[in-house]
Amino acid sequence: MIVKFSKKLSIIFMAAVLSLLSGCASLMDGLTPVESSQIFDLLPLKSGSVTGKSVNFSLSISEPKAAKILSTDMVLVRPSPVVVQYYENILWSDNIARLVHRRMIQAFEDSQRVKSVGARADGFDTQYDLVMEIRDFHIEPSLRTDPDNLKPLRVNVSLYVKLVDEKTAQVVKSTRISRREEIYVESAHEIALAFNKAFGKIAVSVVHWTLK
Repeated sequence: MIVKFSKKLSIIFMAAVLSLLSGCASLMDGLTPVESSQIFDLLPLKSGSVTGKSVNFSLSISEPKAAKILSTDMVLVRPSPVVVQYYENILWSDNIARLVHRRMIQAFEDSQRVKSVGARADGFDTQYDLVMEIRDFHIEPSLRTDPDNLKPLRVNVSLYVKLVDEKTAQVVKSTRISRREEIYVESAHEIALAFNKAFGKIAVSVVHWTLK
């Protein structure tokens, strides 16, 4: 009796499962795909971008400091110097400071010009530490007051960098490096390319400046 009863339960259970699956399939057929946010990334520098004279010192790179409005994975827009917005449906692949940090370390590694390089948080002994602050990393929309005179959008990227002697904790040198790229066609693709172009130029400049 127990065996016969189990078989009946199995048949009933399987019929119920098939009925549910059939219902789910019909529901899935009626669903409309929802467009997800687009993801921006900063690409590594092209091979040979930072070639030059090698140095015989080790370097650590601290994670960049940034204002709270830049401590995010959202794309910042400044319609005016005192107004902050974020671009709809576009995200960075990571927090901006972490993303810049990772790509900057990679730029020094790929240059093969420094004795050793790594994140300061890794804790190994180095002679110098590169300290960075992200000052600008945003889109500046144009003021299109005249429909016949379309001004381009602008991408602004700016870093303030300091080279610090690890033994004395003294700043050896410091500078601000800024780049601006213009966008004539407002699209996610063109914005991403502009950010990559601006940051790429800054990364090259930072490597050359540091190792000069």
